[in-house]
Amino acid sequence: MKAVTVALGLLCAIVVGAEPTCSAAEPAEAVPLRFGVMADVQYADRDTVGSRHFRQSLEMLEQCVADLNGRDLAFTIQLGDLIDRGEENLDRALSVFQRLKMPRHHVLGNHDFALPRPALLAKLGLPRGYYDFSHGNWRFVILDGTDISLSGGWPQDSPNHQQAAARFEELRSQGKANAERWNGGIGQAQQDWLKETLRGADERGERVIVFCHMPALAEASDESLVLWNDEQIVGILESHRCVAAYLSGHDHAGGYARKEGIHHVSLQGMVEAPSENAYGIVELYADRIEVRGVGRVPSRSLPLAAARPGEGNPN
Repeated sequence: MKAVTVALGLLCAIVVGAEPTCSAAEPAEAVPLRFGVMADVQYADRDTVGSRHFRQSLEMLEQCVADLNGRDLAFTIQLGDLIDRGEENLDRALSVFQRLKMPRHHVLGNHDFALPRPALLAKLGLPRGYYDFSHGNWRFVILDGTDISLSGGWPQDSPNHQQAAARFEELRSQGKANAERWNGGIGQAQQDWLKETLRGADERGERVIVFCHMPALAEASDESLVLWNDEQIVGILESHRCVAAYLSGHDHAGGYARKEGIHHVSLQGMVEAPSENAYGIVELYADRIEVRGVGRVPSRSLPLAAARPGEGNPN
């Protein structure tokens, strides 16, 4: 094989009359795993308010779906707030989103609860708000930031709603910037599940991307929009070497920060991109994550850390 490669290089030089330029000896980079991602479509049949173009966002979603259907994608995920309000708006937005020809995944957002939680989960085809799935050596973990929240479709006499009311008042008394009714937190049962899921990924040598509607790191977002227990969740993520990135919506302006080797990306909201749109195609390589942004979503090249200090390489 070496002789063949040398001969090919010499033939190239003879043909072009220069130094060998053929790259037969260089292995081609593996075809990446690709998926589509969007955030905060927030469709509603209502007039524009400020920079939120509720009615036009359905057209942007239609354009996005048409584009993604022309690409080779493993799946597409929407990061929550598919609608602004109203069950009729949910039905219409879902009818467009479901035109996607690849597997589709949902993240629960605070605006999505136009109907009680059990009915919403059934309509989205979800047994619960948090779950995971895998493709090759990558695991994708979906968190439910409306787990402990005042806007998560919970009955007022439920433990989740009562915990949310107590947590909200605690944050307000502390003067926290994220003491807002549109935020929420990750409950204990979900935290236990998250730890176990990440532990399994560590053991299997998988890379993990975490998705949640609400950002977890203030540096990657307006701090008034992060999870109610942001520091606690970031601590869990950073204690597992498998976590490569955390993708969220909620902050329509978008943002980015890297901390302890984890890339935190907040996607720009489609509802505030009435003509240029806002979504992305994510490509996963052995050494990096490439975000190919469309419209308001910027493109980013995110290198993957080999391992955190004192830990083995997850690959």
